Amino acid sequence: MKTLSLLFIFISVFFNISLLGETRTWTSTAGSKLSAEIIDFSNRIVILKSSEGQKITLPLNKLIPADQMFVTKWASEKQAVKNAAKTSDSRNAVEKQSAKLSSGMAELLPSRILNSKGKSVSSSELAGKVVGFYFSAHWCPPCRTFTPSLVDFRDKNNQDFEVVFVSSDRNPDAQMNYMEETNMKWYTLEHRSQEANKLSQKFGISGIPALIIVSPDGEIITKNGRGEVSSNPSQAIKKWKQSS
Repeated sequence: MKTLSLLFIFISVFFNISLLGETRTWTSTAGSKLSAEIIDFSNRIVILKSSEGQKITLPLNKLIPADQMFVTKWASEKQAVKNAAKTSDSRNAVEKQSAKLSSGMAELLPSRILNSKGKSVSSSELAGKVVGFYFSAHWCPPCRTFTPSLVDFRDKNNQDFEVVFVSSDRNPDAQMNYMEETNMKWYTLEHRSQEANKLSQKFGISGIPALIIVSPDGEIITKNGRGEVSSNPSQAIKKWKQSS
């Protein structure tokens, strides 16, 4: 996947540098000339933009052969970029679908969880990551104080670390509003669900906020995630990964 992504980046950069935004002189079959850049080509219609910002539309056959060749090459490389992007997206989707949670993590999570928009997604999206189970609620002042720090920490480390929010809010609307208000981009469980209650009991949650850090295998690394994120965020993820 990394090789494919790098190839896509290379193609995109090459395409942008070599063709997009390049102002050149175009010559019509009647002999008139125009300095402009190409911005689109479809159904054998060329769209150019002059340096003054004016758009000019004309059939491909109204340009001299050399310019027609330039247009077809431009269109071909543009399509190559689109195809590379589609291939990369497809590969990422397949890899996400094929990833599986460890048996230990699967025991902690339902097969379906909610993303930050409230959409049901597969919990396998957490496969291979250190997970922080965050017990919190909007009505809790200490939670509202700590949450921005956790949001920042998660966003900086989300390749290796993800958060699952276990809400103690008063209702599902308050839960999702809390996530939106504080820019939580992570996952959550259904409000007061059986799985959420089981996690509270398993981890012995007696007060919030609480951040329980769990290895990709579902083993508890620390119950003091909140303290470690607050006191030493630059070393916390490294420590957790070494312990997992």
